[in-house]
Amino acid sequence: MKNVKGIWAVVAAMALFLVPMAGCDSAIEREGERATGGRDREGEVSDKGGSQAVQLNWIGHWKGEDKREDLVLEIRKEFEFMHPDVRVNLVFNKDIAGPAVDYKKRTADVIVKMIETGETDWDVVFLDVAIYDMVADALKDPDWVREYVVDFADVPGFMESQKDFIVQDPRYRNKVGGIFTGPFVENYIMSVWFNSKVAEKAGIEVKERGMTFDDFLGYAERLAEYNRTNDSSIPFIKLSSWNRIDFFFESLFKSQFDDFDSAVEKVFTEEKRRAFLETLEAFEELSRHQPVVNRDWEKVTSNAFKRDYLFNDDALFVMGGTFLYSQFRGLDPEESRKMRPAENPFIKKPNGLIGDYTPVFGVMKNSRNRDLAVELVMSWARPKNAEKWVRYTKNLTGTKGNLSEAISGELGVTNDVYEKFILDMEQKYAGVPMMYMRTPTYVFGKRNPVSVLELRVKLAGILEGKLKAREYYEDVMTRLERHN
Repeated sequence: MKNVKGIWAVVAAMALFLVPMAGCDSAIEREGERATGGRDREGEVSDKGGSQAVQLNWIGHWKGEDKREDLVLEIRKEFEFMHPDVRVNLVFNKDIAGPAVDYKKRTADVIVKMIETGETDWDVVFLDVAIYDMVADALKDPDWVREYVVDFADVPGFMESQKDFIVQDPRYRNKVGGIFTGPFVENYIMSVWFNSKVAEKAGIEVKERGMTFDDFLGYAERLAEYNRTNDSSIPFIKLSSWNRIDFFFESLFKSQFDDFDSAVEKVFTEEKRRAFLETLEAFEELSRHQPVVNRDWEKVTSNAFKRDYLFNDDALFVMGGTFLYSQFRGLDPEESRKMRPAENPFIKKPNGLIGDYTPVFGVMKNSRNRDLAVELVMSWARPKNAEKWVRYTKNLTGTKGNLSEAISGELGVTNDVYEKFILDMEQKYAGVPMMYMRTPTYVFGKRNPVSVLELRVKLAGILEGKLKAREYYEDVMTRLERHN
């Protein structure tokens, strides 16, 4: 991967997972609901003594996600300590009001409203790639951030705080309008996860590294046999309305090529035609061992999906990112121990990780307290917070830490399942870019006729036995010929 040289500095922080959090107490663990007073026309609030304090309004992220939420609260608390005349009004995106069911859509609607009315009520906004895309769609302007969001490339110290590959590879900033909207705090790796309790009950020993598609297919067959013998109907894969099964398709598709570049080049070839059909046929092979997916998955919310999987043991596999570690722990730290990430299955050979590095928070240019807002967001670019992120979340980050690369040699003794997964994946795929392509232009080229939303629905339909692989293949080939 492009970040091989720098990656160990941050991964090394995993050696410190058992170090207690500095300054962590019950007062900050669930402080997010605190009321901070009413804002006046100049963006100030009155404290109990009647003096004026500047109020920063911040749309936060990761409510209920274990130590991710703790880190948000710690950064807020430290910022207020360093700025006694500032109150940070933190409202998590899940608590933002609005008619949309999806909290990300509600957050995007807030940003759109601020842009359209000129009333900048929020200084710091939650702004990951999905939010950027939603706002761009609503405004019909992919460059909207250039006019309305601070470019952190101009903030002193920012460029030096990010890992070299983040700064040098334009792919990262191009995902959010071509600018640096903020520190690249978050990293995730998309993979299959399995419930070890369900696996044990069904007598399935999941191969957590080097799993072939034939292995995966064998697990489906054994679970179906268990269901027949025990008059049960445990699904092989659990989906929700947040369906991201496209990354599983992407991994299987890429695994049929000898090298990464030929798999993702945005040109349709005869080799890609064959790989597309073979990948669809792999999904159809799974469909022979019902139930492959849960019934009415389209109606299952993301919260219900995770809760039922955790507490009801209602499926063997789920498809998701390494962020599930924090999300499961946020529901129940003990129950979460049975959830294990595994390396994605392959058809011919593994060919790269599915994942990404992404910014999380941005600052509106018209913020009344723009300098303070920038300083708050830059807190996420501090080395000590980069190290906390790795230690708390057991994920990587695009922000540099302080620790020496030499410490990474101590990490080979770890027995932690989640820590070891990250280390194994980074070591195995060193030198190969980490990408989550989503929209299948990597299959069909720039004249791609298939949206990622369509692909997700059609793949689920094949798994359910409602659609044949050859039928969908021929439909796409017809549309592709029309596009060309």
